[in-house]
Amino acid sequence: MIEVKLYTTVLLLAAGINVIMACALFNGNFMFRDYAVYRRSRLFTALTFLIFAVGFLLHYHLSWRTSWPHAASALSVSYFHMGAVLFGWSHISLLNPNYLTQRVVFRDTIILVAGLTAYWLAAANSLSEHEALHSSLLVLHSSFLIFFAHALYISAVFYRTLHRVRQLTKGMPKSQSNTSWWTDENRLQVIGFQRSIRISCHLIVLFGLGSIVVTACFPTQQWPYTVLLTLGIAVFCYIFYGLADYGAVIDAGTNVTEDINQ
Repeated sequence: MIEVKLYTTVLLLAAGINVIMACALFNGNFMFRDYAVYRRSRLFTALTFLIFAVGFLLHYHLSWRTSWPHAASALSVSYFHMGAVLFGWSHISLLNPNYLTQRVVFRDTIILVAGLTAYWLAAANSLSEHEALHSSLLVLHSSFLIFFAHALYISAVFYRTLHRVRQLTKGMPKSQSNTSWWTDENRLQVIGFQRSIRISCHLIVLFGLGSIVVTACFPTQQWPYTVLLTLGIAVFCYIFYGLADYGAVIDAGTNVTEDINQ
């Protein structure tokens, strides 16, 4: 069937593009060895791309969308949940270098583990002979609330941090700094990066939450997932572009976030 071939082709294409972008972030990291926060952000984003690529390849190899839709949905929400956590660690840290504390890592890891456990227990429960399809899907979809709550919380923290940093950046006079790095050109470049990172978060929130909603509504269909994958390629490429572009203003970006968050 054309639908199946298109679905598998887009799966492989998305996986391949994600691997290429992850390798580009890994390989280019040596240039920024003096910028610990930015290097860590690139590594987290590269890991996110690889996690999604593995998820896409598992969808391709196992064909759970038609044979075991509960597991296919659990797999999808699993890598989206991991991606949401890594996005928070990566991009919020670019705005606030002091964000990623042990407490934040412990909190997000515990919630992530709880979510993954709930998703896969619900999927395994669907194998019970006494479990009706409708009721088993209801249990699985109810477990997705962990992902939605956590992802929305991370997004709220990101937007709150971005709003504070943007306001302070716009009103930051040259006299506030004891060095010459804060020029009008750098100021505009940093504000431009903050705009791109905001758009990245918009896309991630809409793509992530929307994908899980569509997956829940069409657990056995392939064409909605094909559309989502196609859109996802554009989203991932924009995230890669925005993060890589930050390297051009890394000095000003690092200095301004350090000054503001002090």
